[in-house]
Amino acid sequence: MGGDGAPDVVIDATRQVLSDRHDLEIVLVGPEDRLLPALAGGAGGKLPDRLTIHHAEHVLAADVSAAAAIRRGRGSSLWQAIDLAEQGRVDAVVSGGSTGALMALSRQKIGMLPGIERPALMAALPSRQQQLVWMLDLGANINVDAPRLLEFAQLGAVAVKVIENRAPRIGLLNIGSEPGKGPDVIREAARLIEAQETLDYAGFVEADQVFAGAVDLVVCDGFSGNILLKGAEGAIRLLFERMREEFQGTLGGMVARRGMKRLHDRLDPARHNGAPMLGVRKTVIKSHGSACSRGFARAISLAALEVERDLINRLDEQLWASY
Repeated sequence: MGGDGAPDVVIDATRQVLSDRHDLEIVLVGPEDRLLPALAGGAGGKLPDRLTIHHAEHVLAADVSAAAAIRRGRGSSLWQAIDLAEQGRVDAVVSGGSTGALMALSRQKIGMLPGIERPALMAALPSRQQQLVWMLDLGANINVDAPRLLEFAQLGAVAVKVIENRAPRIGLLNIGSEPGKGPDVIREAARLIEAQETLDYAGFVEADQVFAGAVDLVVCDGFSGNILLKGAEGAIRLLFERMREEFQGTLGGMVARRGMKRLHDRLDPARHNGAPMLGVRKTVIKSHGSACSRGFARAISLAALEVERDLINRLDEQLWASY
């Protein structure tokens, strides 16, 4: 029930994933009187196979605070989805609802991996090198110290290795690449990360180097990460809006249409939708609230991939080994 287009976007995404994957079962959590008509209407009155509905009495508002979600969330669709994961009745939770509520309820009900106080959000960005660049944190932790940034690097390194089968080169987001640049907390974090033999630390990276593919994993606080991510999404939208305006109704536009579509598909934020909430004891994926059905389907597929590759246990092992 979370996200701007819920529940229709989520239902369309569910149909896409169930059509593509025959090894998954999906549970939609929400009020039956809203879900059943939407589901039946799109399939001639028949519910898709391998899909069930778990009824929830109410839905938390998109702008609900973390504290309010804990106080008033019992019985809500988000509460019950997380409860299903806590009980082991589902392997993963995907939500396009409030980030604060998702994080607070996951932390309270599911619990955290050893030594982790708060979850961190990680997402993928396109790069010039034709491979994804992963970044964390994206807004779950606004003010962090150097040990916390080291923790992000450890969590992100394991996650990227599991998801993409490659050990990532790690960069710290900073205002310059020179060793003396940036605030004290960034320089101290660099010292801590560089001292870890299990991490491949490449040094400081500036925002433009992120998209150049200078590193595979970018570590930053949630404030900086959220601004960079949303700035990039806005710039991509602006680029394609201006291109459509320039080519509209022209011969050049007709010729370039196929190439523009390929470019759009490579840069489209929907293709990279889905942010793992690292540090929680279950797989929890945050979908962008404005994601289309294609984007939400990608978030579901990412959740399935994390479960298949046993990300949580591998994170657990790495964290215990670091103590």
